[in-house]
Amino acid sequence: MEGKYLYSQGGGSLDEDMRRLLKGEKEKLRICALSRDPNNELMWSHYSEGHRGVVVGVKIDPSKYEVRPIEYDGLHRVGLNNFHNGAAIDVLSHKLDVWQYEAEERVFTRGKQFVDVTVCRIICGSRMSTQDKGFITELVEKINPDIEIINARTDSAYV
Repeated sequence: MEGKYLYSQGGGSLDEDMRRLLKGEKEKLRICALSRDPNNELMWSHYSEGHRGVVVGVKIDPSKYEVRPIEYDGLHRVGLNNFHNGAAIDVLSHKLDVWQYEAEERVFTRGKQFVDVTVCRIICGSRMSTQDKGFITELVEKINPDIEIINARTDSAYV
């Protein structure tokens, strides 16, 4: 469902050239998807190999990138009245409400530009092996000992 949109009623219809332009703009964008909630149990289950992975806490400079919180209000409506150069980012900033638990923010770049992040925290999953925790701790200490390493809790307040 990523990148899908609805034609806005009353705003006229999008002609084929406008649809092609919107599709081309979407294809040029790169997305770094982040979550504001490192504690969500569903996120741990879906994206960290069943609580065996890690959450990487990062900071970015929002003045360098287009950063948008996702709006969980369904598919974005596009019509002649709101079609502009940023319409592709508008489309990619909306998702169905069933994904609201992700508390997602997206960083948009174009072309091959990477997002410059500062890693500030590593949270080890509650089911991560002792061997993997040791490896991560050793690696982080060599790269940057200022990065905080914590274990995820197993209670319902914090995964």
